[in-house]
Amino acid sequence: MKRFIIKTSLTVFISVMLINIVMISCKDELSLYSHEKNAILAYNRLHTLEDTNKIVIIAGSNGGFSVNSRMINKAFQMPVVNTSTHAGIGVRMQFELYKDFLRKGDIVIFCPEYGGGKQRLYGESTLFRILSTHLPFAYTKISIPQWLFIYKYIGINYTKTLKHLGSKEFEGPYSAYAVNEYGDIEYERAHQDTITTMKIEGKMDEEVVNYYKYIHTYTKNKGITLVFLPPTLMLRDFKYNSKQIDSIAQCLKQNGIAYQALPSRYSFSDSLYFDTPYHMTQLGANKRTEVLINDLQELLRVN
Repeated sequence: MKRFIIKTSLTVFISVMLINIVMISCKDELSLYSHEKNAILAYNRLHTLEDTNKIVIIAGSNGGFSVNSRMINKAFQMPVVNTSTHAGIGVRMQFELYKDFLRKGDIVIFCPEYGGGKQRLYGESTLFRILSTHLPFAYTKISIPQWLFIYKYIGINYTKTLKHLGSKEFEGPYSAYAVNEYGDIEYERAHQDTITTMKIEGKMDEEVVNYYKYIHTYTKNKGITLVFLPPTLMLRDFKYNSKQIDSIAQCLKQNGIAYQALPSRYSFSDSLYFDTPYHMTQLGANKRTEVLINDLQELLRVN
C-alpha cells in the first residue's frame, strides 16, 4: 500500500510538472508583435556593446514610455540602451537579465516603479509571457524563492496566452513598431482623460530592500556608476499616494540606498501623461528627460 501511494504521488508530481512545462513554454502571439520585444532587442544590443562604455536604463514601462534616450545620447555622447519594458517582470529579472553585460565605467539609470511588495521584486504573469516569448533561456536566472512566489501565475499566463492565439502584427504605442533603436517607445500618443488612479503599496518588503542593496553593491564593486532615481508619476497620483511614496523614500534612506533626487522632482502635470500614471506623452517624455539629464550631469560632477 505504501509503495502504491509513493508511486501514485510520484506519477501525479511528474504529470503536474510536465503540464507546467508545456504551459510555460507556449509563446504569447500578441507579445510577439508588441513593444515587449524590446526585452530581447535590448539584450542583443547590450551584447554588441559589452566592451563599450554606455548608459543603461533599467526600469519598467515608466522607462520605456517616458524617456527620450536620443536626448541622453546627445547630452553625454555615449551609447544608450533602454532595457525598460514592463514592471510586471519584476525588479530582480530586470537586473539579472542585463547585469552580465555591464562593465567598469558604465552608467546605470535605475528607476523602478513604486511599490514595496514581493510582486514588485519577483514579478507576476507578465514575467512568464515575456520570457517564454522572447527570452526562454532566462528561466535559468529565476531563483528558488522567486519560483515559489510566481508559481501561482503559470495558469493565469497560460489562460491569457490562449486568448491571444491568432494575433497578428499591429501598429500603435504598444506595438513592436513603436520601439526605436534605443529601446524607447517612439510613437505619437496623446493624453487620455480616462487614466485610472493608482494605489501604491508603501510598505517595503525586506527582500525588496535587500535586492536594491544588492544592486548598489554589485555596481559599486564593478566600478559602475549607479544613478538611483524615483520613477515619473502623474501629479494627481503622486498627491494621492504622497504618504506611501514618502514611506518608500524614507525606508530606502534608512537602509543607505536613498533616491538621488526628490520623488516630487519627477512628478509632472497630468496633461503630460498618456494612458497610465507612469506612461507619458512624447512631450512629457522630453520634459522628464530634461530633468533626468540635469540630475545626471550634477550627480556625475559630484562623483
